[in-house]
Amino acid sequence: MKPIIGVNCDYEEKGKQPYSFVNRNYSEAIISAGGIPLLLPIIKDADDVRKLLERIDGLVLTGGNDVPPQRYGKECHQKTRRVHPDKDISDNLLVNIAIQMKKPILAICYSAQLANVIFGGSLIQDIPTSNVSRIVHKELKNKQYTHSVTVEKNSRLHKILGTEYIKTNSVHHQAMDKLGKGLIATAHAEDGIVEAIELENYPFFVGVQWHPERMTADHCHALLFSALVAASK
Repeated sequence: MKPIIGVNCDYEEKGKQPYSFVNRNYSEAIISAGGIPLLLPIIKDADDVRKLLERIDGLVLTGGNDVPPQRYGKECHQKTRRVHPDKDISDNLLVNIAIQMKKPILAICYSAQLANVIFGGSLIQDIPTSNVSRIVHKELKNKQYTHSVTVEKNSRLHKILGTEYIKTNSVHHQAMDKLGKGLIATAHAEDGIVEAIELENYPFFVGVQWHPERMTADHCHALLFSALVAASK
């Protein structure tokens, strides 16, 4: 039986009818890996989130705008684009309760950063203006940029990908700074920026800073979704 994989939706309402949405490549990646995607809208009631999670087998947590800096005790940088307050509430409930329930999780970009904050970590709010890197992690016109990533040996990510070096896309202007409790950095860019995290003593939690759903033509990136689906069965 195919596992059902929840996918948290993005949310917009400025200047238009409020709507939840998700890019199609997330669901296509899950389907190709043998799962059934189920899109999750904004839900702000903890009991409802728990009941929904009882009916799904795993989670793909998607990319998006930025985690509100007050979540990690910082003033808002001029380059920070916070997610909608309703999405912030919904995503925090979803991640916290999913972790309590030990659901298999693949967290992508914003959602990997969110998980880091939930575990008590912090973020670099804007890589270009922080002078921490000469590598382009997000091109100014929001086009896809590619750089190399080194994967830590003996990590879950290394076992999934089967390689120590990969090329990844990169469209993030923020990055993980201090890691949250129980999180381990399992991949880095050449500048030392954390590109992947895992959670100690947890059945399946992988967070990546890139967008593997956009690179599934490369078998290496498709393997992330295959591993999640396998862990969700």
